[in-house]
Amino acid sequence: MFEVILSVIALLAIVIASYCDLRWREVPDWLNYGLIFAALGTRAIFSFTNGWETLLSGALGFAVCFSIACLFYYSNQWGGGDSKLLMGMGAVIGITYPFNNSSWNLLWFFLTLLTLGAIYGLLWVIGLAVKERKRFWPSFKKNLYEHKLMHLVLGIISLLLFVLFLFGLKYHFSYVWPLVPFPLLTFYLFLFVTTVENSCFIMKRAIPKLTEGDWLAEEVKINEKIFLKKKTLEKEDLDKLKKLQREGKLEQVLVREGVPFIPSFFLAYVTFLTLGSFSYFILF
Repeated sequence: MFEVILSVIALLAIVIASYCDLRWREVPDWLNYGLIFAALGTRAIFSFTNGWETLLSGALGFAVCFSIACLFYYSNQWGGGDSKLLMGMGAVIGITYPFNNSSWNLLWFFLTLLTLGAIYGLLWVIGLAVKERKRFWPSFKKNLYEHKLMHLVLGIISLLLFVLFLFGLKYHFSYVWPLVPFPLLTFYLFLFVTTVENSCFIMKRAIPKLTEGDWLAEEVKINEKIFLKKKTLEKEDLDKLKKLQREGKLEQVLVREGVPFIPSFFLAYVTFLTLGSFSYFILF
């Protein structure tokens, strides 16, 4: 019953958060904080019957995810909503104490989140490139032209790897074949993603419509002096920008919209629950 209640709470929170992220590119703080307190509160209640380790497990999971979330947030990889939701999931899944095989569950969830998040993000970027092809394609052709030397270098490397593959067929180490297209594929994928980010994700936004967690795409300058550097906007940054707007010194800024990442949490958690249930069925 304890695990079921936590799973239902987490699924409800993730579904609502995914809708908010897709609709408004923002997850309300009350939802993320609600998940954290609900998870820890549920653990606290059940700790009277299941033992104090139940609450400790959630606290350990929250602490570990808090550290990871801070790292991702302050390195501008995630927004505030993503980071707080990860903390909530840390409290839900927890790290079992005393340590046993289930203590690794949070790690498996996190790895699943990163893997499915990368696939989901790539599919989102491809869809956006198709949708915004009039903006994307000219920028992509320009980037291809500007990296002519890189095409040549990577082409030569791929050719050498292909020769090595042919040589390996004779001496039975043909396992090098996956490396043949790797340099070119990696470079073109990187060029594709960066072009989409720079041509389709950056847009002007009026200051009243800015929200905490938006990514500032360029420095804000007032009278040729840097007023605010490129960063993830926090509450105090929004207050400063709104003050400039009231003074008539600034009306809009450039922001970088990212991929709405919260649905990746839903995909990862459903996969995590499914694989966990499947493993339980196989073992018992």
